[in-house]
Amino acid sequence: MYTKLNKTIWIIIVFLALSGMTSYGEPNGEKKAIVITVSEVNFQDLSMLPAIGRLIDEGAIGLMNNRTSRSANVFKAYATLGSGVRAEASADSIHFVNNNEDSKDIYLRRMGINPGDKEIINQDMPRLQRLNLTGEYGAIAGALGQALNIEGIKTAAIGNSDTSDVSVRLAPLIVMNEQGLVDYGDVSQGTLIKDDLYPFGLKNNYPRMIEAFQEAYEKAGLVAIDFGDIYRLERYRDNMTDQAYMNHRMKILSELDTFVSQLLEVIDFSNTRLYLVTPYPSAANMKVGDRLTPILVVGAGIHPGILTSSTTRREGIVGNVDLAPSIAEYLGVQSENMTGRPLRSIERQNNLDWLLNTNQETIATSEFRYPVLAAFAIFEIFISISALLLILLKDRLKSNWVNAFMNLLLSTMAVPFVLLILSLIAKKSLFGVYLWTILITILITYAAKKASRHRLDPLIILSALTTIGLLVDIATQGRLIKTSLLGYDPIIGARYYGIGNEYMGVLIGSTLVFATALIDRFKKGKYWALFIFACTTLIVGFPGLGANVGGTITAVAAFTFSSLRLFNIKIRLKQILIIGFSTLFVVAFMAFIDMNVLGAKSHLAGAVEQLFNEGPGTIFLIINRKLSMNLRLIRVTIWSKVLISTILILAVLFYRPVGAINKLFKAYPNLSVGWAGIVAACVVGFLVNDSGVVASATGIIFLAMSMLYLTFFIPKENHTSV
Repeated sequence: MYTKLNKTIWIIIVFLALSGMTSYGEPNGEKKAIVITVSEVNFQDLSMLPAIGRLIDEGAIGLMNNRTSRSANVFKAYATLGSGVRAEASADSIHFVNNNEDSKDIYLRRMGINPGDKEIINQDMPRLQRLNLTGEYGAIAGALGQALNIEGIKTAAIGNSDTSDVSVRLAPLIVMNEQGLVDYGDVSQGTLIKDDLYPFGLKNNYPRMIEAFQEAYEKAGLVAIDFGDIYRLERYRDNMTDQAYMNHRMKILSELDTFVSQLLEVIDFSNTRLYLVTPYPSAANMKVGDRLTPILVVGAGIHPGILTSSTTRREGIVGNVDLAPSIAEYLGVQSENMTGRPLRSIERQNNLDWLLNTNQETIATSEFRYPVLAAFAIFEIFISISALLLILLKDRLKSNWVNAFMNLLLSTMAVPFVLLILSLIAKKSLFGVYLWTILITILITYAAKKASRHRLDPLIILSALTTIGLLVDIATQGRLIKTSLLGYDPIIGARYYGIGNEYMGVLIGSTLVFATALIDRFKKGKYWALFIFACTTLIVGFPGLGANVGGTITAVAAFTFSSLRLFNIKIRLKQILIIGFSTLFVVAFMAFIDMNVLGAKSHLAGAVEQLFNEGPGTIFLIINRKLSMNLRLIRVTIWSKVLISTILILAVLFYRPVGAINKLFKAYPNLSVGWAGIVAACVVGFLVNDSGVVASATGIIFLAMSMLYLTFFIPKENHTSV
């Protein structure tokens, strides 16, 4: 009996050992991922191809933002796909070649590392590493391949985009490790054949690429295939007639479809996920503002429909930084060095039609955004300067002219709310946007004046409308902000959800005017002001709502300052420390909620994770990026002109008319605290936001317009009616 028991125990031990060995040797459960990159095409190109059209119907599709570190190019686009962070790359930092004795020696000389039996190596890897060390976002080139290699998962790259005289091997940028090495594949000229009828006399060698894929698919967990013919065609376009170009494009796209059909015969979708990605838009698409590029995912775990991710929190729109973490998650490896988030599929009927419509709306918002905001900024500057001149000359002018102009001051305060609700109206043309903006602004301004019984009433109504409108929209997933011209542009990709810096400045400014003007109007309610401040801070900062870190810091600093002053507490060193600690506490609390309750889904959690993974240097990287952005914006954005002109106008107002500001502060002591709070918000907002000049310029709207408006009443201080 003892012998039988002993034998049974040994059998169990051996079985468990073998099970453990199997689990360790196959950490990804034999899952595989394939990435096909086709640069410079759109969904209209892909949808007309039979095989790819079926994949669109069977898979999940999305529009991909292709923003990279600094100014974009095709090399950075591919490097970003493999880094999961906006990366740096250049033509002279990628020289991928198949491993042989000569190339191995060059690599060893430059890197000091023997590439061993890796089949593809980047001889210019030191230059690529240095580019990213000094990049804006601290990307690690090869992060995806490194994460896979650590877990024993092999990678492969196939194909190239070489021209007649330039080596362009892009696929390895997606799958290489941090040393610039790829386990398997073929990126040599053997994947091309000479054909004098094709651009540069070269075309893909499809039989060789299929053969290389079959070999790699057996051995690698991740395979990247670069379809180079479109890249070559776009570089050769200036040498062709338009008709010849279109004929070649149709032929090359047809060959792409045939190639994909052949790949599908090899792929087992029960354990494989296929990603078809366009890393970079064509020059023709960029010219018309169509910068979001196609991404298609089909295979294990993907529902037919559209894509989304926590990076964007928007249906149908994802980031290029999301590809690497998506592959890493699917293959079961960690991706700590990536700022992107895994892709998710959402079931939706007629996914292509829905996505094309979304793309058109996004393009329209992007195209109309600059002219409309520039017109508003110029209008604001003109009205502010004119108001100052009228204040200095108003005793010499007819009162009806002055009254009419005061309505223009109020209308400027109405515009941010109008631009919020304007997204409910279809934006078919720029003229229509201008027309609707003017009509709705006139209507709201007129209604505010008609409903007023006190000179503060229109200020309260307009600031309340803006504050409540923004808070309600943010609390209900921000659908209006996402499509507002004063919101954020997913094509630019600076922000996709929550509250952007434009509306953050507006919200803090309107909140301070609303809360403090209420006190002066009704001679009570300071605790109500604190409640309004708390609600605004919560909604601006909560990771699942406004999710604006810089906005949170700005709001807490400005509202705490204003709260202390409302209760006549002078601002000394102790109070400054209170403001600082309050700000740190609120930001830390929001970070805790984000990481431990919501699952690290916002910018704040990403920054904290990056800090933990990469050390304190991350803080200086973020500060440097924000300062660089602000310095650039001061030079190029019209909002800097708004901010500077408003500061100069208010400076003059402190001296002329003589004593005007003192009279205002005495007449409206609590509102004057709100004005001071806006000044504090502008200073803090400028320092802690990467587009702080914009936040400061929009925040100062409610300060300047309300102060100028009330200055017109100074000679009539004994009267209380409007």
